[in-house]
Amino acid sequence: MCLIIKKPAGRTICADFLKNAWERNFHGWGGFFVQNGEVVWERGLDFDDLVAYNRRLPAHVEACIHLRKATYGDVNHDMAHPYTVRPGLMLMHNGSIPHLAPQNPALSDTSELARLLGDLLKGLSDEQAAAMVRSPAFARLTAPLIEGSMVVLMDQGGVVRLGRDWHTVKSCEWTGAMTGIEVSNSHTWGEKARALSRQAQRGSWQGLVQGLQERLAPAFRVIGRATSGR
Repeated sequence: MCLIIKKPAGRTICADFLKNAWERNFHGWGGFFVQNGEVVWERGLDFDDLVAYNRRLPAHVEACIHLRKATYGDVNHDMAHPYTVRPGLMLMHNGSIPHLAPQNPALSDTSELARLLGDLLKGLSDEQAAAMVRSPAFARLTAPLIEGSMVVLMDQGGVVRLGRDWHTVKSCEWTGAMTGIEVSNSHTWGEKARALSRQAQRGSWQGLVQGLQERLAPAFRVIGRATSGR
């Protein structure tokens, strides 16, 4: 499972939100936005690079950031989103598509999806492709293929969403700076995710304490016998 964050024009994505989401989606990151009529994109594997990229995003543009949690495919720079569907059209994906799962670990379900969509749009002009991906017919055509997932496309005209709808961050879910920003899911960063993190941390601490107790138990027994024999 991954996470896509859509930054509206005039807004910024909080670094602490990215840090929280990265704890569960740490297999790569990528982003895209439109500048001077072209899709500008970048991707990487390092969290510090992600923070720097987020800081560099122009405030006036709408942008999307993808954090990857690998389901299929290797963990490397090439497997990070976005993918190229065709020149000028990029793709991000949140979810898994088992029937597109490749046997080759150098590929992923998302890379296969990008290839299939590229084949569907082959032979069309940029204007025709832009109209096609925004048409209700295209959404109906791809719905069975991506059922349960979210696919975000970007061309020079901006963002196109396919599949499930956005989740809008509420003030009760995060600090006010993120309120109203749309994300692809709530379970990889929200209160449930934070609660699971706290539970895991407590579990790790309890495991450490239990391990120390087990190791020190023989010494405590010796000390106890020596004390009782006095």
